Amino acid sequence: MRLLKKLQLFLRPAKIFHDRISELEEIDKVLQVAPGLDAVLELVLKDVNGGKESKTGRDGVTAEQIVKLGLLRKRHDMTYRELAVASGDSQSMRLFLNLPEGSGLSKSAIHGNLKAVKDTTWEKASECLVLHAKSEGFDGGEAVRGDTTTVETNIHYPTDASLLCDSVRVLCRIMDAAQTILGKEKVIFIDHRRRAKAKLFLINNTRGEGKQHPFYLELIRVTRETVTQAEAVIPILEEGYRSNDIFVAAKISKLLNQLKGFFPLAKQVVSQAYRRIVGKEKVPASEKIVSIFEEHTDIIAKGARDVVFGHKVMLTTGVSGLVFTLSVLDGNPGDSTLVSETLVDLQSLHGKAPVVVAFDGCFGSTANRDLAKAAGVEDLTFSKNGSMDLSTLLSSPKIHGALRNFRAGIEGCISFLKRVFGFARVLDRSKETFSAALHMGAFAYNLTLIARMSLAAKTTA
Repeated sequence: MRLLKKLQLFLRPAKIFHDRISELEEIDKVLQVAPGLDAVLELVLKDVNGGKESKTGRDGVTAEQIVKLGLLRKRHDMTYRELAVASGDSQSMRLFLNLPEGSGLSKSAIHGNLKAVKDTTWEKASECLVLHAKSEGFDGGEAVRGDTTTVETNIHYPTDASLLCDSVRVLCRIMDAAQTILGKEKVIFIDHRRRAKAKLFLINNTRGEGKQHPFYLELIRVTRETVTQAEAVIPILEEGYRSNDIFVAAKISKLLNQLKGFFPLAKQVVSQAYRRIVGKEKVPASEKIVSIFEEHTDIIAKGARDVVFGHKVMLTTGVSGLVFTLSVLDGNPGDSTLVSETLVDLQSLHGKAPVVVAFDGCFGSTANRDLAKAAGVEDLTFSKNGSMDLSTLLSSPKIHGALRNFRAGIEGCISFLKRVFGFARVLDRSKETFSAALHMGAFAYNLTLIARMSLAAKTTA
């Protein structure tokens, strides 16, 4: 059985005086009074319970505790294991989570509950915080700045050789496990893992493209043979899935799903490696795969500087630094194509268009200027306005410098998000959990800023 909140508080030990404790206490107060968060807790329960109602059984982790766990994970950059230890060992954590003395949460419980919460739920929670900050007078949303950044996925630097070797390693591991369950008579395959690893070593330690070429050909041949073997094992596993033993059937079902997931990716890796190495073809980025584990990873070229393997993210913040909107983008669209959707999201959040908007220079175009003006934006500027006359952008050209400096402030917000709230690299797998992790980080970031602004207001009062 799951509840929204625990109404009965446990007996409290003596108060601990520390800046971090004061911040957590203020965060707890914000969670209690922010409008709309009770509806968000209902969404959290729905996500965790899979849409079903839970009215019987042992009491589980409450929706409020799940939200607080998400905050602690991102705010203090803690792993699930570290968070589990802190929930039982740290008095301040137990007070914040409303856990009784001597109890804690297991790593699997924390992981399972946080993973189940969708990105749309975290996004809705962050919107509630923005509206709460508006009602408290911290940020009215009249002035907005926007920019894009990149967030890495958890992959190693991709090369044709490493991707081919990964494909052989994973497919052979799955077929080896299947052979252990069904026997060598049914699952017959040649394990090429050592051979693939040896060729990868030779490629990495050989100088000169001509000298590497025969090793690449051998590695492609070995990977293609492994892919062919995996294709032959799939129907064998489908037949073994109908076993009378329910435990054996469950194991085979898991291996079958893994094999069906990795098989087409390994096939694509062989195809692109053959096109690049043998056919000397320049494969477009949209047709490339850079990881068989994080196949959703995009290739993002940041001008002539470097290449990032991850996802492009569009952010808007206000004067206070609060994140208003966050979008995880597909591919590497031009910044100038993002203005229209960003203005729509801002209007949906605040009920009207912002009065002042400042974007980076890459967003600048006459079409975007006309679009923003038509939406009701009074003062608009880009860090590089090009040939556009300031009189067509601003009510007074004198404020251009101030708005340009205001726009530059979002770089500090992005830096804070990357250093503290997990925006540098996301370890979660799949595009859905990647997006959920970023929205969870934005929620923790907004909640932290609001708590700090509340504490500052009380100090100066």
